[in-house]
Amino acid sequence: MGIGFRLKEIREHKGLTRTELANRIGVTASAISNYENNISSPKEAILISIMTVLECDANYLFQDEMKKFQSTFTPTCNEMSIIKKYRSLDESGKRTVDMIIEDQYKRCMGDRDAEFSDEVC
Repeated sequence: MGIGFRLKEIREHKGLTRTELANRIGVTASAISNYENNISSPKEAILISIMTVLECDANYLFQDEMKKFQSTFTPTCNEMSIIKKYRSLDESGKRTVDMIIEDQYKRCMGDRDAEFSDEVC
């Protein structure tokens, strides 16, 4: 499930058609269809209008995405300890740690390295 599913779920619960919701927030019914089918995502201003009209909040609409994110990126206590230590290092210390991590990552990942590039940052 995702935002599209949640959007459709609450729209139907409120007894609104796509056209009615679209008219209230100033978009087309096909835009609502695209949002509900995860073809496109509403821009921030539209999303705020949707939440206002449907009387829901972002927690409801994004709950499934947040669960995926949390389960994927929740650091362990040990990782949090390492992050705190890293943040207390000066620039020279951070560069040294970065070089060691990069070297060990490449050693462990080999050709699989392309899958996990620095695109997250």
